[in-house]
Amino acid sequence: MAGMDLRFAAYTPHPVKRHAPASAVVAESTGDDVPALALLQARARGGSPREWADRIHRARCSERGLVVTAKVSGEAVGYANVAFLPEHPVDRAPAGYYLTGVTVDPAWRRRGIATLLTRRRMDWVWERDSAIWCFISARNRASLDLHRELGFDHVLIGASFQGVEFTGGEGWLLRADPPQT
Repeated sequence: MAGMDLRFAAYTPHPVKRHAPASAVVAESTGDDVPALALLQARARGGSPREWADRIHRARCSERGLVVTAKVSGEAVGYANVAFLPEHPVDRAPAGYYLTGVTVDPAWRRRGIATLLTRRRMDWVWERDSAIWCFISARNRASLDLHRELGFDHVLIGASFQGVEFTGGEGWLLRADPPQT
């Protein structure tokens, strides 16, 4: 994979916590969701909606992965992925379930949508495994804060994880285990 895209959400340390609207619903993505998610991703990350639609479709069809969509009043406002990745042969990132991306429409950021999407994926993984992994650029402070708030702990710092290179910055490998009951 090429270098990690550095187009992150604007970082506001200690923002006023807003809760997701009561009408926000997070569910497994369907084929009907793909065109809207592809447009959302192309606006947020660049590239063509067609390329993103192909990637989202492949992620949806993975036997060991999940794509979830957040909707408010029936409109897709965000989505996120999780995938099982084998141990990487070069950077030695461990095998396991990885949160592999979350995108929220800029108009809906800082309203708890990313938290809803992440919690849904964490619940899904914990039905299958006892550890959840993710890698984040050290420059993506908003994502680091979100994951720390949800119980992720810092494991390693590296130039790449799972083949994703962190151009212009270091990557952090994070892990979350189920809460102790």
